[in-house]
Amino acid sequence: MPNKPLTEEQKVRLAVLEPRLRACVRTADLRLAKEVAAEIQLLLRPSGHETRLLKAKNWLYETALEANSLEFAKMGFLGTIKKSSTKTRLHLEAVALLAVCHLREGNLEGARPLIENAIRYINNIKSDARRRQFHKRLLGRLEEEGILAGLIDKTKPPLSIDKVSEETLRLVRIETAEEILTELAKSLPPKSLNLLGEIRDVYVLGLPAPERKFLPPPVVEEKEELGKRASMALKRVAWRALCSPNSEIYKAWSDGLSVVYDKKYITAAIVTAFQSISICITMLAASAAALAIKLGAQTFCEIFAPASVMIDAAED
Repeated sequence: MPNKPLTEEQKVRLAVLEPRLRACVRTADLRLAKEVAAEIQLLLRPSGHETRLLKAKNWLYETALEANSLEFAKMGFLGTIKKSSTKTRLHLEAVALLAVCHLREGNLEGARPLIENAIRYINNIKSDARRRQFHKRLLGRLEEEGILAGLIDKTKPPLSIDKVSEETLRLVRIETAEEILTELAKSLPPKSLNLLGEIRDVYVLGLPAPERKFLPPPVVEEKEELGKRASMALKRVAWRALCSPNSEIYKAWSDGLSVVYDKKYITAAIVTAFQSISICITMLAASAAALAIKLGAQTFCEIFAPASVMIDAAED
């Protein structure tokens, strides 16, 4: 229990700081997240609001995950797990996101017991609607991370902007958004498809039969549907390249500069982002760039905005 209630001044500050920290997850701005989390800690710890502080720190650690600072993220989530009750959503979210950390490293065996624990903890949620919501978010995120982990290959040579630009223009000229998704699916390596199937199997086998009705349908072999799932896996990378307020292209777009309508400029931003996490498949980068060009910046940024596994209090 808190030692004392928050003052009005503390409440006003937290009303600004907590949304600011949550926003860092999308942009993967770990430096800012650390600064904001430190301010929140100064407000909450003296008055004993440890649960609320742990919630804020989960946002910090999720930002670290998105920034690929995986050791920091894993240590943080482990700390939350140790300090929180297994019956709380806080604990469930930390376990789920720790599983995501392991999948980001391509470590399904490390993620497996965490996925099983998360499934068990979801049963503590009394509302059918909320359990369905959490299953959908968690399984979707785990599958996306499986696809992403299968794409990462540090042995491949860097992408050629010229080759990606050439392929991007071909896709933009001759194909619809649906056809681009099909091309995207075709370029997925076997490792991504295998991880996708294995993660689904782990999840389904861990669920009691009555709970399986809450799962979203499996990804089918139909290429457009698979392409949609692949595009969702890549959204975190592509969104930050084009839509994050910290990105150069977003700043140019916000300032109304015509350079953002240059297809090669958009492609270069995507290539840089993909290479930063060792995804070096030409068709993947070209498909993401073509979708951004085809849909337009505003629509692309709305559709591909990354979602969190963590459920905001506003959704309650």
